[in-house]
Amino acid sequence: MILQFHIPPFPLNNYIELVTYYKGYNPPHTIERLLPDGGIDLIIDLTSSPKHIYDNDSLQEIQVCKNAWISGMRTEYISIQARADESEMMVIRFRPGTAWSFLHMPVLEIKDKVVDAELIFGKELLSFREALLEALTPGLKFAIAENYLLKRIKNHFEIHPAVSYCITRINGNPSQTSIKDITHKTGYTNKHLISLFGKYAGIGPKQYIKVLKFQQAVLSLEKDPGHISWSSLALDCGYYDQAHFINEFKRFSGFNPSAYMEVKGDYVNYIPVR
Repeated sequence: MILQFHIPPFPLNNYIELVTYYKGYNPPHTIERLLPDGGIDLIIDLTSSPKHIYDNDSLQEIQVCKNAWISGMRTEYISIQARADESEMMVIRFRPGTAWSFLHMPVLEIKDKVVDAELIFGKELLSFREALLEALTPGLKFAIAENYLLKRIKNHFEIHPAVSYCITRINGNPSQTSIKDITHKTGYTNKHLISLFGKYAGIGPKQYIKVLKFQQAVLSLEKDPGHISWSSLALDCGYYDQAHFINEFKRFSGFNPSAYMEVKGDYVNYIPVR
């Protein structure tokens, strides 16, 4: 398997968190559960075989994805195809609050959705994909992606200062961030801030905090899985008590924390299903 990561230079690094290229991913399972992680991704499939999304309960196919798609901010897990005859993709992860600069539309419209990227980016996206297919090395593919993203962001460099401030505060310490406090600091009403968050971040601030608290818990479990105090972990991640923590964890993953430790996969936020 080929797996390479790339952080673009200024000014794109203010908007793009990471560009990932991989080829030859072929796990033993066919379906995996992807957990909410606080991100929005543009996925470009560099193979000819379509990929599928499945109903979380029945595991019946409910959506087909081809060529390229946008995965919006998620507040619930999603079941996706893991193994395929061909596997080669580029995944562009937008920094929180910046996807609007590329999508040119209110990002809330794609919350908890996977959308055909051509519907948003137009035919130019297919030309971008063709250029990626023709590039022979990951380095060339990353350079082509940078050029495309710079053209896409032209005249749309806006990052709303209030949303940026709130995201920075929440990312820095989601377990201790108060919605009331950060709303007061921005000078906006709660209703106005929720509207701005929806436009630029694709989610409400309260939901965003919940997702990041969940992610704080997931990452804590990855760091020291052999020495877990559930009550201490719950308090460290900002939950009222252990019962609150278990309920929230199960809502975002489908498993209570103990069961999650038994089923989690090799990669963070991916759970093999079958």
